[in-house]
Amino acid sequence: MSIRAVLFDLDNTLTHRGRSVAAFSQSLVDIYQSQLNCVDVEQVESIVNRIDNGGYPLKEHLTHPSIGASVAYALLQELNWQVAPHLEALSNFWFEQFGRSAVAMPEAEQTLTRLKQAGYKLAIISNGGHATRLSILNGLGFQHYFDVINSSGLFGQAKPEVDIFIDTAQQLAVDVEQCLFIGDHPINDVQGAQQAGMQALWLSGFHVPSVQMSAPSITALSEIFDYLER
Repeated sequence: MSIRAVLFDLDNTLTHRGRSVAAFSQSLVDIYQSQLNCVDVEQVESIVNRIDNGGYPLKEHLTHPSIGASVAYALLQELNWQVAPHLEALSNFWFEQFGRSAVAMPEAEQTLTRLKQAGYKLAIISNGGHATRLSILNGLGFQHYFDVINSSGLFGQAKPEVDIFIDTAQQLAVDVEQCLFIGDHPINDVQGAQQAGMQALWLSGFHVPSVQMSAPSITALSEIFDYLER
């Protein structure tokens, strides 16, 4: 059955999480440098990366319900503040600024443009809060490409559970067998999509598979077309 819809994960698929953290860290230092005794972008980036863990935070590093509040708390505890902001203000800074700091993956915009011009329906399925997903997509300037944007925060279920994949296909009005899903996580993205009945491509380079992969792998988004045109 031919592919009619191409679906994407967000972090480390369309946006580079590590580079986005680096841009956010520079932004934080730029804004708060007058309140810091010592301005060290590398220290800020190290703290954020430890808590964020590429968008997969470890429970032992989460001091608050959200990544943003946990990052803010760690920054307040570990940076050398002359005048420390309130936790709420620093948490809000994460939620407001992280999306604006989003850095696109190489070839992302060219790939989306080409897919749209070719007539494919496009969608996002991403784990995380829906407002944060939209903020990142707006920061990238990518929101207008997508017919459906689905998130675990909106749907109430996270990948790799199959229902969020099936629901997205239904919103697109295409059969799951006509969907191609691209993501970086072997379990959440690839296995989840395959178990829902979709075809899948694994964007390698961010996770080491814990099981043997049954999906083709790509190293760059432009390789999607090699799969679609075969």
